[in-house]
This record gives sequence, structure tokens and C-alpha cells, in this order.
Amino acid sequence: MAGSNVVLHRWDRALECEEMKRNILLLNYFAIITVMGSSCVSTPPDVTAIGFIVSASVNWDDDLEPDGVAFALRPQDADGFMVKAEGSLGAKLWSQPDRFAEKKGELIQEWNNIHVTRRDYSKKDLAARIRLEYADYKPAPGECGILEVIFTLPSGKAFTFSESKISLNPPPGMSEQLAPGCCP
Repeated sequence: MAGSNVVLHRWDRALECEEMKRNILLLNYFAIITVMGSSCVSTPPDVTAIGFIVSASVNWDDDLEPDGVAFALRPQDADGFMVKAEGSLGAKLWSQPDRFAEKKGELIQEWNNIHVTRRDYSKKDLAARIRLEYADYKPAPGECGILEVIFTLPSGKAFTFSESKISLNPPPGMSEQLAPGCCP
């Protein structure tokens, strides 16, 4: 019994700290959202930033040729927490003739009206994995590109982000992924 009093005492002391109170309230909020879903929240948090992780030369079939580009979309609220924001995406991929210059070459391909819904987000890391498949494009070995993406929320608020030096067709055996241990 004495041990449980110590734990309660420590918990009570932790609640005296304003920062701890705020963190505990946020943790409880996210625990409720996880268990019950966001339907219990009347208004979703406002998206203030977009995290963006690019992958290049993604291959979805059995041949050796890259099939497109994939990336992870990670909308965030003002506190940096991930938000399953719905919206639409548009993307453009340009060649990058000089790997050391942030200068766009020819427009390779454009994708429009890609709808992102709550179902597109992973439960594991709350990121939406987006696949941009090439139509008729076959990248040359060692070719680099610049990807620009615009994510627009239903409210009309838009976020633009881009990534350069994307390896569109790396040498065999070299593959890029979204993050260590994570596949697109």
C-alpha cells in the first residue's frame, strides 16, 4: 500500500507543473481520438504546416524499371502533432539537368486532382503515402528531378513544397526509401 501512495504522490506532484498538465491533457486527447476516432471532436485541428518526405525511383511491379515517385505527406497542427487532413494534391516533376544547380529543366509529368482522404493515412505514423506513377516516361540512368507538390485543404488553404536532386533512376542495387526501415 505504501508503494501505491508514493506513485500517487509523484503523480500529484507532476500535476503541479503546468507543462506536465498540458502534456497530460494532450496525451488524453490523443488517446481518446485513437480509441474513439475523431468523430468525437467537433472541429479538426487547423493544419499549419506540412511535413514532406520524398522517395525516388519507386518500383511497384516485377520489372527493373522505376514506375514513379512516392512521398509521405504529414500535415501538422500548431503544436506539431500530425493531423489526418483531407484535401487535394497537384504535383509537377521537372528534370534537373545539373545535380548541383536548383534549376528546373523540362517538365516531365504533371498530376492533378489527387484526393487525399482520412483513409490514406497510416495508423502507424499518421503519414499519407502518395504514389505518382509515370504515364509513358522512362527515366535515363542517373537522371535527377525536381518535384513540386501543392496540397490544398477544403478551406482553400494551400501548402507548396518541393524537393530537388531526386534520383529518378539510380544505378542497380541503389534504392531510396521514405525513411530507414520504411517502404512506400
